[in-house]
Amino acid sequence: MLERIFNAINRRSRAKLANIPGPTPRFPLGTAGAFFGRQPWELCADYGEKFGGVTLIWLFNTPALVLNDPVLIREVLDTRAGEFYKDEPVGALKPVITPGSLFITNFGRGWEQARRDNPFSTAPLDGWLTRQTEPLRTVIAEKMKSWIIRSTTGRIDLYWEMQRLMFDVFAQAFWGRTFPPDRFDWFQTLARTGTRRMNPPKPFLPPLSPFFYSARRKWYGSFEQIVAETRRNPNPASPDMLNASLAHGTPLSDSALTEALATNFFGGVFSCAGTVNTALYLLAQHPEEAAKVASAVRNDLPADFDRFALDGCRPLEFAIREAMRYYPAVPIYFRKSSPDREVRLGSHTLPPNTQIFISNWYLHKNSPHWHEPDRYDPSRWDNGFAEANPYGSDHFFPFGRGPRACIGAAFGKFIHRLFLTVIFRATDPVVDTTRPYKQSFFFGTMMPKGLTARFLPRS
Repeated sequence: MLERIFNAINRRSRAKLANIPGPTPRFPLGTAGAFFGRQPWELCADYGEKFGGVTLIWLFNTPALVLNDPVLIREVLDTRAGEFYKDEPVGALKPVITPGSLFITNFGRGWEQARRDNPFSTAPLDGWLTRQTEPLRTVIAEKMKSWIIRSTTGRIDLYWEMQRLMFDVFAQAFWGRTFPPDRFDWFQTLARTGTRRMNPPKPFLPPLSPFFYSARRKWYGSFEQIVAETRRNPNPASPDMLNASLAHGTPLSDSALTEALATNFFGGVFSCAGTVNTALYLLAQHPEEAAKVASAVRNDLPADFDRFALDGCRPLEFAIREAMRYYPAVPIYFRKSSPDREVRLGSHTLPPNTQIFISNWYLHKNSPHWHEPDRYDPSRWDNGFAEANPYGSDHFFPFGRGPRACIGAAFGKFIHRLFLTVIFRATDPVVDTTRPYKQSFFFGTMMPKGLTARFLPRS
């Protein structure tokens, strides 16, 4: 009965998309109920198994597509990106991130210009990254000392503690300093608000909490003050991105530069923390692989290693790549087809504004491309396989792909390598693997919750 009611209401729309397979929709939810209680990227992967590269789903009475076909995903995110735009999570994050942010600005509304003007594009990235090794290494090493002491009486909650440490590292990299706890509290208030707004049911009203508006005012206001002060007295010798941008020359105003640097926290703290925690967990599950990483960073890297030495440490790189393949921190992306015309995609004609779900969850474990895809095996990346499957390729895109891929990807890769190197050089990490790997959704990323560890001094 409910199926017949749905078909009667949506007869014309269904007829236009009748050649696309998918689950049976029913009144009133369509197929949206399948997302309740499931992580959306896992459901998208299930649809790839059941229905192939393109699946038709219904969000109430609105048709949408789930793409698991690498060729079509390449078109949407890369080669024909101009015919598709970013709708989610734009509306949810507008109160949290300023409207001109690169993360939520759309085509025709200046995202190309925002990307060109972003400090990651205008500052000399290679030189800036090279100068980050020592100051960021110091921040992480100091925290390791604290974690070693605390590990004598208990376990470290990796979910919270890694976020806090990652925040400090990003602060040092972008602003040349770490901040007192209140700055992190403002950041978390904004992030929690954005996360709630991204989860269904989507809110129609702006945030109502006065604490949110207070945190937002303090977060951006305090950074704008730092930008103004640094603009008056820049330090070209300082390695942070703010001074590097001003020394090289930036087209951004103080407020725009503030927004760009402040937004970088949202774009990377959670995904980088999730990736490092995931790598630690998977290495703890595979002691033989952890031993390879520990030996490489302790014995093969010089004591005063630099960024280029990190880049060349193959066991370290392979362990991180495999963690990002196995449990990518950003497992789902959204696009909509052109708002004012039909768009042809493969053999299908999409109505204007068709919502498209894209997940790397299915393709990252797609057999036969990956041998034994459900096995954590860093060695699979050796013998030219890494070069044949670069970041942003058909079956491996943890940072997204195409012109809207993560603008801070190079920094993220550097951070992952640096964290694991400092951790394994200073400690013997013991992650509790008796607890299951529990995925959670936080600010557009997959964050493992419930992981704890002890950090023992090197034996």
